[in-house]
Amino acid sequence: MKETPERKGKNQWMDNVLAKGQETDFFHDEFRCPVYVKDVVNIIQILSKRWISDGKKMGLVLKVGEPDRLSRVQMAEVLARVRGYDTSLIKPVSASSINRGVKSPADISMDISKLIQTLDFMPTSFHDGVKLTIDSLT
Repeated sequence: MKETPERKGKNQWMDNVLAKGQETDFFHDEFRCPVYVKDVVNIIQILSKRWISDGKKMGLVLKVGEPDRLSRVQMAEVLARVRGYDTSLIKPVSASSINRGVKSPADISMDISKLIQTLDFMPTSFHDGVKLTIDSLT
């Protein structure tokens, strides 16, 4: 059975194909704001402490993601550089060139300025999140 991004998390899938030295297509025109999981934990802790210390419910909607808008190509390049993989294996293609059987929005990046201002919190960059994750596994 062929390994696909749907079978694993996107970053794990990227890591596996690049580690094997496989040339792989990555979308240059799909954008995301990936989030480092420990940032999500920290944000929940900050909000919980505020709720408990203030003693009142908060009606608040915050978008959580990394501060930068990244294409799938940029994400793969960061991962390849951090892991020491050959970046020439990363082949930029348009998302419209591949039939995935479902439509996916081209840009689901977000403005996280409200998160930064409200919580005085700066999320971890994708590069740093990848490095921290890899360092925690070794």
